[in-house]
Amino acid sequence: MPFICENVECRAVLARGQVRSKQEDAGWCFYCPDCRARNALRDIGIPGGPHEFIQPERSGPPHKIVATARALDDGRYAAQLRVQRALATKGTYAVEENWDELGIFLNAQEAVAHAKTFAANVLARKA
Repeated sequence: MPFICENVECRAVLARGQVRSKQEDAGWCFYCPDCRARNALRDIGIPGGPHEFIQPERSGPPHKIVATARALDDGRYAAQLRVQRALATKGTYAVEENWDELGIFLNAQEAVAHAKTFAANVLARKA
């Protein structure tokens, strides 16, 4: 089974021979040869024997969520959201969805929090 870079911008699919494992304070990892992002590894080898690495399971691909607040003329904020669904292979995102006005809020923090909650619900429904 190949390794997949967890960097949502990269998503490189790497053969075992392309991955150089490294043990750091935070545990085993490899750095993507394409984008240099750190990717976690888990050693499932026999204690005292050779190392055998797998990537830890994710609940799903690392989608990119961009939640913002747009200032309105009356001093309130409109919640905005962009969700890019990651592919399981290298390349661009499968789908990009945009919402320009999810609701109107008195402050930017509330607008962004609402957009993030909305994104979590959308991704959970379509998983």
